[in-house]
Amino acid sequence: MAIELSNSANTAPINTILAADFGSVTTRVVLFDQVAGQFRLVSRAQALTTATPPLDDVSIGMTRAIEQLSASTGRTLLTGNKLLMNERNNRSGIDLFTATASGGRPMRGVLVGLTPDVSLASGRRALGSIYIDLVDTLSLGDDRAQEMQVNAILSQRPDLILIVGGTDNGARESMLGLLNTVKLAVSLLPLGARPVILYAGNEALHEQVKALFSDDEVQLFVAANVRPTLTEERLNGAQLELALVYGAYKSNNAGGFSDVQGMSRLGVLPTANSYANVIRYLGELSDPGTGVLFVDVGSSTVTICAALRKESYISIRPDLGLGHSAVSSVEQVGAQNVLRWLTYPATENDLLNYVWNKTLRPATVPQSPEDLEMEYALTREVIRTALSTARQSWRGVDRNAALPTMRPIIGAGAVLSQVLEPGISALLLLDALQPSGVTDLRLDPYGVIAALGGIAYLQPLALVQVLEAGGLLSLGTAICPDGKPGAANAMTVTVKYASGRTVQRTVESGGLRAIELPSGQKATVTVQCERGLTLNGRRKVTLTVEGGAAGIVFDGRGRPLVIPTDISRRKDLLPRWIAGVRAEQTTSQTNSQVAAQSAAQSATSGT
Repeated sequence: MAIELSNSANTAPINTILAADFGSVTTRVVLFDQVAGQFRLVSRAQALTTATPPLDDVSIGMTRAIEQLSASTGRTLLTGNKLLMNERNNRSGIDLFTATASGGRPMRGVLVGLTPDVSLASGRRALGSIYIDLVDTLSLGDDRAQEMQVNAILSQRPDLILIVGGTDNGARESMLGLLNTVKLAVSLLPLGARPVILYAGNEALHEQVKALFSDDEVQLFVAANVRPTLTEERLNGAQLELALVYGAYKSNNAGGFSDVQGMSRLGVLPTANSYANVIRYLGELSDPGTGVLFVDVGSSTVTICAALRKESYISIRPDLGLGHSAVSSVEQVGAQNVLRWLTYPATENDLLNYVWNKTLRPATVPQSPEDLEMEYALTREVIRTALSTARQSWRGVDRNAALPTMRPIIGAGAVLSQVLEPGISALLLLDALQPSGVTDLRLDPYGVIAALGGIAYLQPLALVQVLEAGGLLSLGTAICPDGKPGAANAMTVTVKYASGRTVQRTVESGGLRAIELPSGQKATVTVQCERGLTLNGRRKVTLTVEGGAAGIVFDGRGRPLVIPTDISRRKDLLPRWIAGVRAEQTTSQTNSQVAAQSAAQSATSGT
């Protein structure tokens, strides 16, 4: 049964917000409300996504998740099969509903532009904000005859054609030539199979573009030029229009999204677009010389968002994932790259058996320690591969150099955010990304970023206040020297807590060590690197760091990370890495520890 809106008032104040995110496996709902005048995360819930047969209606899974949310908060959010709109005095109801989605078949797209290095490059970056399979490109450099280009569009049957190119008041005749090719192809397609056209090129041609497609019965969207000058790129306008196109696409396809589309003021936005909005905001807050990195590992896709030098980038790999895309992930990353992370002997057939089971039953979880190792191994490799793809579009960054300084690095997806120990999440991020220097590690276990990115269009204050109030889970600070360790120990560290207590520890070469520092607390850390290693170019560094669930993680393995090819060495080394990221408790003792020590002292005194 589809959920409907019982009432709406777009002009009413927005205090209580419900956001739903539809993944390939899980549907998550998140509730935000004002507490003491500030937006806060109140609660969240999740249920299996019901977009496929036999239910074939995503609102069923969403209803189940909302019912869980109502039970945990005591708030009435549904009345019958309708969302209860406009918050009441008893805290029931909501003022705003937003929806994002990443599951299902990606759109098929054709990109049209003038030159590969300028307009097409900007077009590709704009398309990176939605889930799309780019099936063809047309440009001035295309040596195919016009009839072959038309046939290419006809054979591919795209859902979307994005047209870019020409600076404002720049190229006209060459753009009109490409536009006429698209018009001819679209006019030959059946009415029900014609793609959406989005024009984001030379703004001087807006009226001509509208006139050109006025009689073709196509949906035409017009956005600001993605490349108004040769040196300036503006993607926000095109990305917002792409998000709206994506919502319309989802509502026109199976899965019940048409009902959800009508509930949200902005329709169903692509989850990746929400990611990009939040990371862009965090990038504006980052210190000079540092960036922000976000990694989402899903069942069907792996998404990398980055903000560098006040510019944001997004890259989606629909062929990578741990569930629906598990088989294609192994094909893309290589079976041997996955197997090199295992501590037990396994063959390619063993790996293929595991990933085929995951593809056929994506909601299943590892049933044995060996399966868990395999899932973590695949996680490392899909992140590594997705990052390699993403870095190709980062301007001014050597794609072969070490990862630029990122503060913070944020992980999302069940495999990262729902592990048994926070140190494991930190280890997976460090293994896959291999950051150097000092970075802050965070997780998004509640789906806050997906929710806030869509909310930001209508209530941007919620984005700012929820993130400032700790909407993300802090794992802590990771300190990762560069170089190759040349001594038995990689570094000696001294941690001075706010209480005045000081501890000193050594970190062995090739190993890790985590020291407890609770979330919200700070400590002064002095790091003395041993032979072969440096931290930010220096052997000795003193800095102030913040704690988190994993504490302070000192990585003494050097960069780049070397994985032993000998399985006997891995069998010894990898468990020590896992043990190393379990934070050593130094700041406090439990009551049982104190009692045990007192009993031991009494016994000693008695003898």
